Amino acid sequence: MERGMVFSLSEFLEMIGETLEACFAAPLWVVAEIADLRFDQTGHCYLELVEKHNQELRARVRGTIWASFSSVLSSFSAVTGRTLAKGMEILALVRVRFHPVYGLSLDIRDIDPQYSLGAMMRHKKEVLSRLAQEGYLERNRSLPFPLIPQRLAVLSSPHAAGFGDFLAHLQENPYGFRFQVELFPVFVQGEETELTFLSALEEVRRRARDFDVLVILRGGGAQSDLHWFDSYTLGKAIATFPLPVLVGIGHQRDETILDAVAYHSLKTPTAVADFLIERMRAFDELVLAAYLALKGAVTHLLQDQKITLTELSAHLERRSRNALEGVQETTMQLRWRLKECARRTLEKNDNAFSGIWQKLGDALKATFLTHTASLEQITRAVALLDPHNTLRRGYTLTLRQGKIMKSAKECAPGDVVETRFCDGWIQSEVTTRGSF
Repeated sequence: MERGMVFSLSEFLEMIGETLEACFAAPLWVVAEIADLRFDQTGHCYLELVEKHNQELRARVRGTIWASFSSVLSSFSAVTGRTLAKGMEILALVRVRFHPVYGLSLDIRDIDPQYSLGAMMRHKKEVLSRLAQEGYLERNRSLPFPLIPQRLAVLSSPHAAGFGDFLAHLQENPYGFRFQVELFPVFVQGEETELTFLSALEEVRRRARDFDVLVILRGGGAQSDLHWFDSYTLGKAIATFPLPVLVGIGHQRDETILDAVAYHSLKTPTAVADFLIERMRAFDELVLAAYLALKGAVTHLLQDQKITLTELSAHLERRSRNALEGVQETTMQLRWRLKECARRTLEKNDNAFSGIWQKLGDALKATFLTHTASLEQITRAVALLDPHNTLRRGYTLTLRQGKIMKSAKECAPGDVVETRFCDGWIQSEVTTRGSF
């Protein structure tokens, strides 16, 4: 095989570079998406530009905005109100560069802000259209708003001025309403915005019963950072959240996806606080109106009942007086009739009572005489049985230890016994005992 010219790798790559730069000597407009972006200490901006189709990577190249062209960035921000960021689609004026070590790259000389604005608007419209087609756009607004929105879950940066204004406005409300606020810290700008929001939303969702409303606050940040809130994933998470979502991310001109899907969007965090205070005041007035209406109804009812009771009392008094007079007359008639009836009964039965009393007296007298004779017989019998009478006839009583002895066997020699006569007693000691 015949050899031609032999080149070193660096020579070969330099030839490629010279050829490419010669072919593309004039700057070209290129459409690409920013996949990555970083700055170094000298002010140079390094980008990774890509082209995708249905999320499939079709091309990738490095891009550089040198510090000498930093006006490109400021001009872009001035027109769009945003800074260059990952995920943004741009139309850039570029020159082709090829380095033997670093390969192909593009020097970015200008960026068309109008194209980026159109691309961002197209992206936002696509997200809104998709959310609408999937039925999410009105989902959160269809939730019932609580009558007393006191328990608030707040997604915000703890250092955001808007969050401090929101708290101060709630605490200093002129009606003395009290709110329970729990902060769930999130990033409100930068690439970690969506991730921290989704994580915080999931935590609040798990504790949904502890809260009445979800509040998203920003305030005080750059207008250019609003595009972080145009995510389809974040928009869907807000739209399907189980609590009404109030958004106050501090902007006057642009509406984000979060504003479109939330229950209610307000321009500033303090406006969100005013909205909550007004809802509380509306409920307070509703309760006061109900109280006054109830008080009036009860007052009228009591007045009506008082009149009715007065009439009933007078009617009852008349009926009672008439009834009492009738009862008194009836009672007097009954007393007279009873007295007459008793008198006639007594006169009729007077003779019968006299005979009964006579017979009863005779029976009692006979019974008394009979019992008197029996009592005299018993008295004589008791006199005969009296121990003193027996002792007077010459009998004695012998006692041992206070008990009457009925047999000689009840004592033994040596015992002391007492013998009682009709006129006294003696003590003696038993020496012998015999039997008959």
